Amino acid sequence: MIRLSKKGWNNVLIFSMLIMIFLFNGLHHKIIDTESDDIIQSILKEQSYILTIEYPLYKIERIGTGWRSNSQLTGPQIFELSINWQQATGLRITDIDAIKSEFKNKQAENIVTIWLAGEALPQVYAFFKLGQDYFIHMPKAANETWLKLTSDQVKLLFPEDI
Repeated sequence: MIRLSKKGWNNVLIFSMLIMIFLFNGLHHKIIDTESDDIIQSILKEQSYILTIEYPLYKIERIGTGWRSNSQLTGPQIFELSINWQQATGLRITDIDAIKSEFKNKQAENIVTIWLAGEALPQVYAFFKLGQDYFIHMPKAANETWLKLTSDQVKLLFPEDI
């Protein structure tokens, strides 16, 4: 058996605990880490109350409990559109630098401005298309969020008439 002083055994214990912490921390990331970090995020904040949705050519606004629009949309279509916006989610992009370089010189296909109750400034959403997928740039969100949506998801957010 190794003869160490009390101070020596304390050092052995400290270093062995540090090694165990590093091992478990590394194993924790290996075990829990999946192949892709798919994080689904809602486009609007939870419990958002939409006051106005401004598309490039149309504007939809809440008047009391109803809706008014300067488009050909009917009341039920406008109500369904507002529900679609409140329930819309996208896949959050973690590699923001790659996305920024991809869309650096591209112009947004659509820009939608949404005014929410209780907020002084509107939320601005820039839609970019790449292949079959759409990407939403949300500059006012934390860390300049980018979300990826399928074309089917985007169709729910844009009425046929627009």
